[in-house]
Amino acid sequence: MTPEFRLAPLRVEDAEALSAFEAASRDWFEQRVPPRPDAYFDPVALAVILQGMLDGAEAEQARFFLVRAPDGTILGRVNLTGITEGPGGWQAEVGYRIGPDQAGRGLARAALGAALHLAREIGIDRLEARVARQHAASIRVLEANGFVPTGRALQDAELHGQPLPLLHYQRDL
Repeated sequence: MTPEFRLAPLRVEDAEALSAFEAASRDWFEQRVPPRPDAYFDPVALAVILQGMLDGAEAEQARFFLVRAPDGTILGRVNLTGITEGPGGWQAEVGYRIGPDQAGRGLARAALGAALHLAREIGIDRLEARVARQHAASIRVLEANGFVPTGRALQDAELHGQPLPLLHYQRDL
């Protein structure tokens, strides 16, 4: 059963709780995706990063959300970044991460679905996503939300010194 949640806009005041979430989930995330900078695990440094993300020069091109339980506990994140106007309308890249305690419970699928609704509300016409080729669970989440592979070639990321092949997905809203 999918846990109850809400998407809440990220705030600088969330730095301490977000840093704790990232630290508690660090080993699990880093098995699948490139690591966060060390500053993400220091609440004071993370507050500075968040301030820049939320108020900096590119703030209008992104929306950041926390996936929160009814009691306020952080369960994950969903980000809409690179919001730009292109030939087909407004587009953005979506990224998400759900903590290991919630894996396999449908939360990523539901949180991405909620993010699709928010993206439509702010006028985004198409979302794109990059996913590691071997991350079957994340691919299922994208496909369950109507994303389709584009076949577009992407430069590999790097994970633990090894190439991490990426796939490109998109969904028209």
